[in-house]
This record gives sequence, C-alpha cells and structure tokens, in this order.
Amino acid sequence: MISFSVFIHKWTGLLAAAFLIVAGVTGSLLAFEKELEALVNPGQYVVQPRLDEQGRPAAMLDPFELHARAVAALPGYQVTGFPFLRTPDRSVPFNLTRGDPKQPDADQAFLDPYDGRLLGVRKYGATPFDRTTLIGFIYKLHYALALPAPYGQWLFGLVALVWTVNCLVGIVSTFPRIPPFWKRWLPAWLIKHTGSTYRLHYDVHRASGLWLWAVLFLFAWSSVMLNLRQEIYTPVMSTFLEFSATPEPRKADTSKPLLGWPQAYDIASRAMDELAAQHGFTVNFRSHLFYNRRFDAFIYYANTSRDVQSDRGQTGVFIDARSGALLGSRMPTGAYSGDTVSRWLQSLHMAKVFGLPFRIFVAFVGLALAISAYTGLYVWWKKRKARLARDDKLRIKAKALAAQPAPHPHQAHRPL
Repeated sequence: MISFSVFIHKWTGLLAAAFLIVAGVTGSLLAFEKELEALVNPGQYVVQPRLDEQGRPAAMLDPFELHARAVAALPGYQVTGFPFLRTPDRSVPFNLTRGDPKQPDADQAFLDPYDGRLLGVRKYGATPFDRTTLIGFIYKLHYALALPAPYGQWLFGLVALVWTVNCLVGIVSTFPRIPPFWKRWLPAWLIKHTGSTYRLHYDVHRASGLWLWAVLFLFAWSSVMLNLRQEIYTPVMSTFLEFSATPEPRKADTSKPLLGWPQAYDIASRAMDELAAQHGFTVNFRSHLFYNRRFDAFIYYANTSRDVQSDRGQTGVFIDARSGALLGSRMPTGAYSGDTVSRWLQSLHMAKVFGLPFRIFVAFVGLALAISAYTGLYVWWKKRKARLARDDKLRIKAKALAAQPAPHPHQAHRPL
C-alpha cells in the first residue's frame, strides 16, 4: 500500500509540478489583488477623495446617475452590470459587452464616482504587457494558464484533480513501513538543517506537505470545484450533499422591451426583502445589479446574514428582464448543504474571509506550494541522475567483463 502510494505520488507530482509552481506564485499575488491593481493601474483604479466646502467627505453620484453617465460615455457598448458599493479612493467598475465591432474590445469600464468621468476601458486580463490588464492576466494565468476558454480551464481542472489525488496518496507515502508508527513518523515532520543540499530539499518537500496537508487538500479540491464544477465536483459531492438546481438558459422575448435599471432594481430589491422575511435572514446592504443575456434576467445581489463574505453580496434574486417576474433566488448558505460547503470552499480559496491575517496566510500557502513543487522536482531529478549514473557504471562493468578473453579450457579445469 505505501509503496503504491509512493509510486502514484511521484508521477502525479511530476505531472502537476510545473502547473502548481505557477498556481502557487500567482495565487500568492492574487491574495492582494485589489492592492496590486491600485499600485499597477492607478489611472483607472484610483481616484482622489473629495471634500465638500465644510471639509467633510464629498457626496458621490447616485448609482443610477452614474450608470446613465456610463451609458452616455460608452456608445457602441452595452452596460451589463455595476456595483452599488462605493469607496472614497476607488473608481467604480462597470461590466460591458461590445455591440459595435468598430469599438475597442473591452469588457470593463471605470468611472469617477464623484463626477462620472470615464477613466478608461479595458479587456480584463488581455495581456501582461499593459499595466491596465496585467493583474487580470495574472488571474487568468492562475486558473487557466491564460489559455483560451474553455480549454485552459479544463486543463487546470484536470491538474487540480491530479493534485487532489497527489495530496491523498502523499500523506500515506510518508507513513513508516515498520513500527513503532509515531516514533518513526515524527522525523518526517522535521527539517534537518545540517544535512546535504539533497537532504534539505527532501525534508522541505516532505515536511511542508505534512504541515500544510489539510490546507493544500482544501485548495486542490476547491480548484476542481472552480474549474470542473459540473463535470466532476458536483457529481462527487452530490453523493452526500444536496445542491440547488442549476438554472436553464432562457430565450429572450425580444418583442418586449427591457426593464429600466431603476425599475429592475425596485422589483428585485422588493423580492429580496420578501425572501429575507420568508427565510429569516437580514439584508445588510445592496451589492450589485447585473443583466445576464444568457438567462435574459436581471440579477440583484445583496449582502445578508446568509453571506460568508463581508465585502460584497452573494445572496441573489433573478427576475425576468422583460416582465419583472421572479425567476429564482440563490442563498449562499443555509438552504442547501452543498451550496453552503461550496461557498465556504470558494471564499477560503479566494481569501475572501477572515480579513488581512487570512490573506497573508493564503499568500504564504501559495509560496509554500510553489516551493514544495520545486523541491519535489529537485528530489526526483537528483534520484534520477544518481540512478542513471549507477546504470552507466553497471553497463561499463558489464562491457569490460564481456571484452575479457575467455579462459583456456585446460586452465579453466586445472586441478588444485
């Protein structure tokens, strides 16, 4: 059993190592995504806080007024979503769909919340050579190796599945083969600083995997969830958890006009209040409003007592974009066990809970993952190099023996 685990751990580790180095380093950076955006892309992302004549924080534009200015400033695009949340020193992002092919390819616009000025547009993650899209490119590199959809996502999903298996067999491969178990297993958790370079790499690889095993397994399986949710994650987890139904795409009834955004918000927010009263949760603040063309629906998110994150809303209601009829709702926790587990896995993976200390921890885990993958490659390479050198010596010795002349028959049978 242990020998088989060692074999599987080696080959799954080799298959995934290079990907995990990329995922670990980029994941460490993305734990501070907003701070990096402000540092790298201040022209679009950062605004100067304003004060009124009395020296108090100046009022920002109403979200729907800002939406109207975005529509006016962006001919050739359809505005498909925006947040209600405001931060004094940050611009407001709007989601876009390009309608006129003559316009630059873009899916995000940034507006100044105080005066509605358009600060810029971008195609999220388009290239690493533009400061406005660099952080988005790192994000795409993290979950899909920046490959075209959906192939990169599938590839990294398969790597995440291999990584999950690697975690499971990895801990078994460290078990002692003979008793006493605990006494012989203890050295596997330690790093010897006085050994050779090879021994240091081996100890770091083994000890980091043991100390961080639970966290690495959580990140591995949540990566499967994020990349292969319907293909692998949900079928596996559905064997013991219950999930809400996945909504089906709807054909738009273009004979009827779309609701106005303020009207859609009024209907959706009332539906949210009714949902809160029905299920016994409280609404903390409004978060986002989107139009989803695939479902021909407006989707309104609010932050509620059912949410895991505190900086945005994840409780949603879906209304028909033409009639305003309620199509469905989604509660992140408390309704379905599978949804609750999945929301926690996603929030932990993306460092969206427990504040700055957890983000620092996630950044540390990302670096530890990259180091563990690198040291695993180093150990394999050194072992392979030693094995090849030993095989070469055996071949040379065998050739030397074969080249020696055979002894004379009389000499071979000479009596003592």
